[in-house]
Amino acid sequence: MTDDAATPLSRLLSTVRAHALWIGILLTTAVVLCFVPLFNLLAFEFAFALGIPVAMCAGLTGAHAEGRTVWHRWLSALRTAALLATLPLIPITLNALRVRNCDWTEGLLFYLLLPGLTVIIASAWGILAAQLTRRRRLLFWSILIGSVGWSIARFWLDPPVDAFNPFLGYYPGSIYDEVVPIGDRLLWSRAEDLGWAIAAVACAGFAQTLRPFSPRSAAIAGLALTGAIGLRVGATARDVHRDAAHVQHALGAHRATAHLDIYYPKAWSKARIDAMATDLEFAHSELATFLAQVPAERPALYLYPSRPTKKRLMGAGRTRIAKPWQRSIHIHSPKVGDAVSIHELAHVFSAELSNAPLHLSMRGPLPHMGLIEGLAVAATWESGRLDPHHWTAAMRKAGVAPKLGKLLSPTGFLSKNSRTAYTLCGSFVRFQHDTEGAAAVEATYRNGHVMPIDRLDTLVAAWEAHLDTLPVDARALLEAKARFDRPAIFRKVCAHEIAALRRTAARAISRNDLKAALGHIDTLLGHVPRDVNARLLRIPVLVGLGRVADARTHAQTIVDDPKAGGVARNRARERMADLAAAEGDATASAEYDALLAQTFNRAIQRRLAVKRAALSHPRGAPVIALLTAPRGTPRATLDDHVAAAIAQAPKWPVAQYLAGRRALDDGDSGEALLRAARSGQLPHPALRFETERLLARAAFDASRYAEAGAAFDALAARTDLDVQSGERNQLQRWARRARFFGAVDAADIDIDQRRSEDAAE
Repeated sequence: MTDDAATPLSRLLSTVRAHALWIGILLTTAVVLCFVPLFNLLAFEFAFALGIPVAMCAGLTGAHAEGRTVWHRWLSALRTAALLATLPLIPITLNALRVRNCDWTEGLLFYLLLPGLTVIIASAWGILAAQLTRRRRLLFWSILIGSVGWSIARFWLDPPVDAFNPFLGYYPGSIYDEVVPIGDRLLWSRAEDLGWAIAAVACAGFAQTLRPFSPRSAAIAGLALTGAIGLRVGATARDVHRDAAHVQHALGAHRATAHLDIYYPKAWSKARIDAMATDLEFAHSELATFLAQVPAERPALYLYPSRPTKKRLMGAGRTRIAKPWQRSIHIHSPKVGDAVSIHELAHVFSAELSNAPLHLSMRGPLPHMGLIEGLAVAATWESGRLDPHHWTAAMRKAGVAPKLGKLLSPTGFLSKNSRTAYTLCGSFVRFQHDTEGAAAVEATYRNGHVMPIDRLDTLVAAWEAHLDTLPVDARALLEAKARFDRPAIFRKVCAHEIAALRRTAARAISRNDLKAALGHIDTLLGHVPRDVNARLLRIPVLVGLGRVADARTHAQTIVDDPKAGGVARNRARERMADLAAAEGDATASAEYDALLAQTFNRAIQRRLAVKRAALSHPRGAPVIALLTAPRGTPRATLDDHVAAAIAQAPKWPVAQYLAGRRALDDGDSGEALLRAARSGQLPHPALRFETERLLARAAFDASRYAEAGAAFDALAARTDLDVQSGERNQLQRWARRARFFGAVDAADIDIDQRRSEDAAE
């Protein structure tokens, strides 16, 4: 072997020997992650997890780099650290042979943006540490730990749940926000991090030439610092750095009520914020009754106009968030009557139940998510047609309920689908509240377990015995399996990529780009072939593209698939019946009848009942056209169908119901039409129930609160409309809400009258 050939090889072997420890650490970390769900493919989580080991490796490499100038040392450190940082890509790429990678290119981009840029950033701070002190390792460790500590402090003190960090890159906050995009904020944050890295090396160069003083090095350091500050200003303007004042200023308006501080969009009308403020005060009163106490500090409620705005300003898009230790909650697109307001505010109330630093129930060093979310669900007690007790009973009968003990373990809660975990834990906490009182729940929450601890098995047995006494509609079993038998995010394949594809397909449908939507759906199904929601969504998209035969064939494959689940198979049967109805096939009517007999979901019952009635009505064609319209049909076309239905059959109760409902949705008065529909013969209890509910809500929206309260109470007491436990709870809460609004309205009128009298005097 020649000297020329031996030199590169010897250099490589020398590098391996010198950095054997880091090679072992990085490769071992990557291999371990290959067997951790969600981290076992090249995607965001894997890139994030490599942030700290890559930062340590690169920083210490920079601290020990050699060279004539700091810039030479930085370049030398970069060559070595970059080579080491590529090693984890080997096992994770090979792991794709056993674990599907849905978007390897995006995963690689995340790796380049997070640990890839961290190589540059951390090595720069290592160079500065070496220039400033002989205890270079200690200083670099201090910088690294201080940076992470600062991010944790900002999470503690400020509204955001996500964090931008020069060494970790980006932490997205809520695990339930399954879409993690590469957006402008991440790019600005990394650009700022690079700016400060260059400034760190420039300052190291200035320190190196301080004696004798070098004007050139001083100028370079000054320019680098100016550039970094400029990037900081730009990043702040793009919502990378956000404290409470920043978020409050971005929203633009504040309302102080008797118990709450509400921050909301300045564009909201006075009527809207008045209604929301009253509703949030109602939520406060409901929770004060349930928990028998109120927060010691005034809660701060942040109301955002949309998911994207909330994502930018505080880090969580789809997920509503509470920070009990701050006594704050963050909600997007709130409406009067939203159960989520009570749920999140319950977390603020629960802060008084725990003395832990985060004011959360704790199991050792970890938040006890089963009790934290269970308490909020128990206080809210709204979950569709059934309450959490009955849904849990249905899960048990359907064989899809996990063991409660698993959910009450430190990590067991996150190992299950969120809806399943929330429901079971909420049912358990509510049972303890109703049987032992609020004080017992407080003791359980504060201690992280039932008190005394040996009573847990007894209480669980009593809870299960109670559940077993509850009647469960046979139709609810299919609904329970579809609703709760789903994987947790940590068990999903390509969770972020699938969520992004689902969102992209929905957006394509909304703009009537069905060809693009079909492409996204097919890509999704290529990754997860058995995704039943995507399979069902494909049917109307095919119909909208005029591929009716393909749609029918695709629907039949779902009907014939026993693993698709009863609800999905029935939905596919309904799609096939729709195609038959559109072609004038008389068999559609019998199919709708059969599906109605098996369906528990109110919305689906109404849809089937209207289709069935339209088929038997001589002028029902516009209604069939309305309810079988392809995906992406413009709203104006749907409005035309409704107008045609009521014009052709003005006295037909179904047409009156549809037109009245449409009018209410558009903010117009549809009460007269709904009253006419009520006086007629609506063909199904689900339609009669919804008509009564809409009339009660219309009275509420018109500020006829006494009438609304009485109407909600009367509907909750009906025995002829198949009113289930969850519906009854919601109706009774609406009745209480109406009375609360009425009392506030009366107080406001009294205050206005006194002001008028004072002015007259």
